[in-house]
Amino acid sequence: VGIQIGFEILAFSCSTFIAGILGQTVLAAHTIALNIAALAFMMPLGISQGAVTRVGNLLGDHQYKHAKHAAWTAIFCGGMVMAISATIFVIFRFALPLLYTDNKEVILIAAMILPVAAAFQIVDGIQVVCAGVLRGMGRPLPSAIANLVAFWLIGLPVAYWTTISLGYGIEALWWSLSLGLAIVAITLSLWIFYRGPETHSRQFE
Repeated sequence: VGIQIGFEILAFSCSTFIAGILGQTVLAAHTIALNIAALAFMMPLGISQGAVTRVGNLLGDHQYKHAKHAAWTAIFCGGMVMAISATIFVIFRFALPLLYTDNKEVILIAAMILPVAAAFQIVDGIQVVCAGVLRGMGRPLPSAIANLVAFWLIGLPVAYWTTISLGYGIEALWWSLSLGLAIVAITLSLWIFYRGPETHSRQFE
């Protein structure tokens, strides 16, 4: 579990180093957008922790169908709360950075980043809840592997290549992070669909 969380958090920390290459103003805007996204992330993270307990308890009680329903309900809720966050990011993309700074250039860049951040909100909510479901099943390894591959073998290399080598700027960095999150969300959702609580948990009997 620690390795899985470490892969994800360190990937976003490394994205800040990449943003720093683009200059102080871009770095400031990136940090603001990242902090806003992190605050929104607290909602699905809480749902994820609830999924760990709920799915784990139901599996321990041999209620496999109920565990399956609880898992997908949690995943749906994670996606929905982040859909709300995404809407807020788009509508208030100029207002939210004002909570951090009055620098107009930083605000404009942050406002450019936030719609891209909005694009990955739903997959971010889905992937973190899926990770919680897998922890409830006693299966954290798929999450760790998915984060390793999605961020460190795909997302970050693509981020550096598009942002720095090709010169597409900070938006390319955030689209690359979105790519990593989408890969994790799709991979873990498929894992739960094919090897989820109902079909895979009889090992606990």
